[in-house]
Amino acid sequence: MRDDSVSLAGEWLPVCNSEDVPDGAARSFVVADERIVVWRDSAGAAHVWRDYCPHRGAQLSLGHVMRDQIVCPYHGWQYDIEGQCLRIPSNPSLRPSKRACATTFASEERYGVVWMCFGAPAYALDFFPEAAIAGGRRINLAPQTVRSSAPRVVENFLDMAHFSFVHAGILGEDTHTEVPDYEVVASDEGLEARQCRYWQPAGMPGQGGAMIDYVYRVKRPLIAKLTKMASGGTGALHILLAASPVTQTETRAWLVSIHEDDSTHSDQELYDFNMEILMQDTPIVESQWPQRLPLELDAELHQKCDRMAVGYRRWLAGMGFGWGTISQLDAKQR
Repeated sequence: MRDDSVSLAGEWLPVCNSEDVPDGAARSFVVADERIVVWRDSAGAAHVWRDYCPHRGAQLSLGHVMRDQIVCPYHGWQYDIEGQCLRIPSNPSLRPSKRACATTFASEERYGVVWMCFGAPAYALDFFPEAAIAGGRRINLAPQTVRSSAPRVVENFLDMAHFSFVHAGILGEDTHTEVPDYEVVASDEGLEARQCRYWQPAGMPGQGGAMIDYVYRVKRPLIAKLTKMASGGTGALHILLAASPVTQTETRAWLVSIHEDDSTHSDQELYDFNMEILMQDTPIVESQWPQRLPLELDAELHQKCDRMAVGYRRWLAGMGFGWGTISQLDAKQR
């Protein structure tokens, strides 16, 4: 992890969906400019390491898993689940030194996702309690690559004014474009947008036109969630967005949704509903310039319904969050 990613050090970041790494397999990913290997031991536990053998720099993900060890593809060095090299085949009688050790990271599996933290986690991985709602159906989208910064992806998720233009026929239409005023509350727990409402022609799977109530919450810089339901109705939809940076200007976006009281639609139909919306957002977010989110409030124009986006930018600036942001516009990115 590069020096300019210090603001990510304590953050939980998604690496892959759990199903992407079957038992006995190793897979390679990139998180925050760092090559990462995820592999599973014989008990099915996922391990998240730097994808690097300290001998000659080969990628461990190109090797193979042997019981509770991963074997380097280049010279066959064998590493245990703690990252310690146990055997060097070219010198089998030599006991490897403590320095012969792979770089390991904190990891957890939660919500059907494998998460990692580059440093000591700054908080518990418990920001989506809605996943435990009795009877809720969890749908994990395949992560989608967005060629823009992670904060741009999060800010788009928090925006309602684009519904009638980017998601016409689903989340909005041109005869209902007004965003009623709403409240943004900042606290030690992050940001919350309350009393959000928008008229949507098909805002919930299988539902006709209705006024939809929203609550948005941002608890961590690159993690946001929303709860939506038809006004006066039952059966909420909860969506977690996690924006995992690949580079400063490329992001893998995760959507995990919990559908309450939906016994009508198949998992595939619910998956397709959320994926269609994400794919409509992607080219628009990729078109935004600069790709890194400007935190100076006079860098872009704002309207009243942007109060959550403005609050998000102020919140990031206040904590000194640097990844994928710029504190002032620079001529090269313009």
